[in-house]
Formats: sequence, structure tokens, C-alpha cells
Amino acid sequence: MEKFPAMKSKMVLRVLMREPLNYSILRQRGSHRILVSSHFPRILYSYHDVVELSGSEVRALLMNQIGLSHTAAMEVIQ
Repeated sequence: MEKFPAMKSKMVLRVLMREPLNYSILRQRGSHRILVSSHFPRILYSYHDVVELSGSEVRALLMNQIGLSHTAAMEVIQ
């Protein structure tokens, strides 16, 4: 299995907002954002833009919170 790369929070947010996930910001207060998508569960995204997320945090977000498979999650971040 390929490891997930560490990514800046701003880049992870871009990944969430583009195809195929299509998340959008429902509301925001400071760095806390509630993201919604028509095909995936609502998530609370609470990272400052300059914070670097470790590979395990990226994996937890995509696989555990959103429910993607390992293969689908790796395709999304490419």
C-alpha cells in the first residue's frame, strides 16, 4: 500500500472542493468550516490554512470521515 503524503491544509481543502468530492463551505467561523457535499457526509474541517497535515491525518480524513477506499483516496489527491 502506498503511503499518504503530508499536505498543507489549504491544499487538502482544494482537494475536497474539486471533482469528484465537490464539497462546499456551508458556514465558517475562523478556521472552523462545515463542508457539505451531495454525495458524501458532512464534515467539520478545523485547520488553519498554513498547517501541514501528516499523511495519517490526510488518510483519516479521506478514508475514515468521508468513507473512501484507499485506492479512491489516493486517486483524489493526485
